[in-house]
This record gives sequence, structure tokens and C-alpha cells, in this order.
Amino acid sequence: MKLSAGRKTLLASLIATVCSTIASNVLAAPTSVVSGNEKPNVLLVIMDDLGTGQLDFTLNNLDKKVLSQRSVPVRYQGDLDKMIDAAQRAMPNVAQLAQNGVKMTNAFVAHPVCGPSRAGIYTGRYPTSFGTYSNDDAIKGIPLDIKLLPALFQENGYATANIGKWHNSRIDKKNYVADDVKTRDYHDNMISVSEPGYEPEKRGFDYSYSYYASGAALWNSPAIWRNSQNISAPGYLTHHLTDETLKFIDRAGQKPFFISLAYSVPHIPLEQASPAKYMERFNTGNVEADKYFAAINAADEGIGKIINYLKEKNELENTLIFFISDNGAVNESPMPMNGMDRGYKGQMYNGGVHIPFVAYWPKKIPAGTQSDTLISALDILPTALHAAGITIPDEMNVDGKDIMPVLAGKTKTSPHQYLYWAGPGAKHYSEENQPFWYGYWKWITYNNPSAPKNPNLEKLSKASWAIRDQEWTLYFYDDGTNTPKLFNDKQDPMESKDLAAQFPERVKVMKTAFYEWIKDKPKPVAWGQDRFHILEESAKK
Repeated sequence: MKLSAGRKTLLASLIATVCSTIASNVLAAPTSVVSGNEKPNVLLVIMDDLGTGQLDFTLNNLDKKVLSQRSVPVRYQGDLDKMIDAAQRAMPNVAQLAQNGVKMTNAFVAHPVCGPSRAGIYTGRYPTSFGTYSNDDAIKGIPLDIKLLPALFQENGYATANIGKWHNSRIDKKNYVADDVKTRDYHDNMISVSEPGYEPEKRGFDYSYSYYASGAALWNSPAIWRNSQNISAPGYLTHHLTDETLKFIDRAGQKPFFISLAYSVPHIPLEQASPAKYMERFNTGNVEADKYFAAINAADEGIGKIINYLKEKNELENTLIFFISDNGAVNESPMPMNGMDRGYKGQMYNGGVHIPFVAYWPKKIPAGTQSDTLISALDILPTALHAAGITIPDEMNVDGKDIMPVLAGKTKTSPHQYLYWAGPGAKHYSEENQPFWYGYWKWITYNNPSAPKNPNLEKLSKASWAIRDQEWTLYFYDDGTNTPKLFNDKQDPMESKDLAAQFPERVKVMKTAFYEWIKDKPKPVAWGQDRFHILEESAKK
């Protein structure tokens, strides 16, 4: 039976309501009874390139008039109200997780692109502290002399697993599938191979079901490694990642577990549709946008399955769950992208580094709470380790802090005076690169005879830096003026009004603080040796 557009929309709304009700029933009343000294399980869910505008609990402050004037790529253009409606319905389980935990509205990652951001999460350190300023640096791997925080869980009796993206290996080489099955999309063809010693199972994880590149094919990925063995993964990758997580929870047995679950979506490639049951839930009028929302809806369903399974095993109440994205959305996305935030992945504006952040742990974190205290993704594993009673050795030089007092509502004071960023101000993912991404999409879908050239590669980008406190951002981009811009993010999240001329003393103080932070940092491993000095010199002056 063919449904009309109106009936499809009604059906989609009913399905979303049912999913939300199921999520509510699962999360509302954990039943396990645990002793006060039992070590918590830790589940870290990392989405890939998910903007703050793509979740229903971040959409209450949207200015549709402003959004309607923003540049949307041809691939994802459509009715703004329908796009917002899709975003509101795409992740009901995460929305319920937020309602039963704490929403952190002033949370940031340590870098606006995947590799360095994730390196910061697993080390608890600014990636610049070991020469990682860009994805070109990240593919050199986190140095082997740096111990990763998951290893501390492993050494203290935890079962540990990395499932999904692992963008922190040193890439040794790239293998390719047979010519007769190749497509124009390199995700279908390429298998990144890690140099020995950099794989997750050598860095603190008992088990790894991972891919080592920036993205992975949504279907039939050739790039998956189970520990040190490259395996075939026929079918839908999101389902595999969810299933592997459920299996590992079982295998952990009586041990507490630490699982890093890194879904591949909504990072490219998304030209293939997700299974029909997800696609049928969306009817924006643009099938490419429907693919996007269906992909994150499938991940949300997986999160719901995991939560439900933890409840069945009487483990939910004793599981500390974090939900984040590794950076902001790319411009090549449907609205609402990064909500009212300015900028995109790759940039140090809010849109590149401001992320959705939810924490859930009924034993400590009150349900239905929200905080605008300044925190960082660097804080996640130090917080989880402290909750487990595990001490981080001083020699690990961790920058992240224990933010459980903030998550639990015990304090509104941030443990950070400032947060810092440094590296390329990449236009690769921004609206300025729309012609390339349009051409690339047409190329991989066989609607263009040749692949486009990219004039905005990250490795060619000019230097940029930023420093933020609870309210203010000082932002610098090497545009030739040598002049940083000052924004009051609390009053102006769009970072549209440069207040540097009105508050010169604040500029001076924050500029000095950034200089003191950057002056002793090592040079980049790969990116912009000819541009690196600008990071220090621009703040020094």
C-alpha cells in the first residue's frame, strides 16, 4: 500500500512516540541494587560529526529566521520546519537519556576534527601536548610512550573494549578490495592498516572491533579489524557495532566494563540508504536528508537496545553513561546542523567544538538536570576513573578534571579557568567548500565524469586558535590582520558581534593566557610547519 505524504508523516510521528515511550519505560526506574563500593560500568558513546542542532533537547532556542538565511548545501536543501521535526524525532532514546540524567550545555571537545579530538578523550590531554594539531598529525598515531587512560581501567580489573571508530593508530599502509568490487567511494574500497603497537588491543583494550580510518562504509565495510585480524562485515555497520557491544557486555561476566562505542554516523559516506524501517520514519521531502536522519536514528535504536539490555541484567543503575559527539557538524548536513552556533567542523568557532553532552548515572547524577558549567571532553575519562576509585598517575600529565561534582549538581564552578584550541582553521568542512562537496557527491554517485579537486584541504589551512572561559571566547584566524576577535558566547552564541574594541583589557588577559599555554607546546607532527609559528607569534604580539 502506498501512503500519502500526510499519512507518512503521521506514521513517522506515531513510531517516534512509541520509541520514546519505550525509552522512557526503560530508563525511568532502574531496578538493580548495588553496594556502595561496587565499581561502576562505564559506557562512552561517541557519535561522529553530530551537531548540537540535531537533537531535540537542544532545539528550544532556534531562531528560524536566522537559520533560514544560512547557506544549506544543494544535497540537503528542503523545508526548515520538516528538517527540525526530523531532528526532534531522530534520537528518542538519547533524548530520554538526557531527561533521566544531566544535559551539559557548555561542553566542548579539545579539537574541531575527529582524530585530535578523540586523542584528547583517550589521553585526557590536549592533543597539542604531543604534536597533534590536525587529522594529518592524528594518522601518525598517539605516541607509544603515552599511556592511554583505558589502560588504567584494564589494569584495575575492568573488561575493556573499543567498538567502532579508532582514529588514533599510526597508519602503516592502505590495502584495497579487488577491482571488480570497487566503487567510486573510497570507503567501500580502502582498508587502513595500523602499524603494530598502535591498535586498540595494544593500548588498553581487551577487545577491539574497529576501523582505523576517518570513516567507514555504511554497508559491507571491508575495513573492520577484530583485534589484529581484518574481517568481513557483511550487512549494516551500525547494527554490527550495537551487536558487538551487547556481546561484550555478556563476555565481561562479573567484571565491570569500560566500553568505548564509536558509531560511524553521521560521518560520510551516507549516499546509501539505511534499512527501510529507519527510512520510513522520515519524510522531509528530501531523500538525502531522510538518509541522514535515518542513519542517526539507527544508532539511537542501538543505544536503546544497549540500555534495555543493561536493565535486563540489573546493571543499568550501576552504569555511568556518557553521550557525546567528537566535534560539530559539517556544512554538508541538513538543518539544523549546529543549531544557532556559528561555524562547522574544522573551525574553532562554537560550531566546530561545542558538542551535545549527556551523562547518566542514577547513583550520583540527579535526573532531569541541566548545567551550563564549562566542561571538556578531556574530563570524561578522568571523571569515570575517579568514580571507579582509580588514581591517575601524576606522570600521565592529564589536563582533564573530575567533573562529577558538576554532573551531580554539587557545584556550578568549572574546574577549568580556560579551555584552549590550536591548529588549522580548516575550511574543508565549511560552507566555503560547498562546490567541492557537491562535486564529490555527484562523483561518487556516478553523476559526474571526474572527481573534483579540493582547494580547502585541512593540511593547507591557515593557523587558528581560540581560548574560552565560562562566558567569553577569544578567537584568532590568520587572515592577515593579526587581530583576534572577542565574543560573548553567553549572550551571542552565534559569535556575530566582535567585542574586542570594547573590552581591550579582557583581550589582553586572554591573549596572554593563550600565549602561556601554547609557548612550550611541541611542533606539529605533520601539519603546517611553516604556519605553526603563527600560533605563538600572534598571541605574543
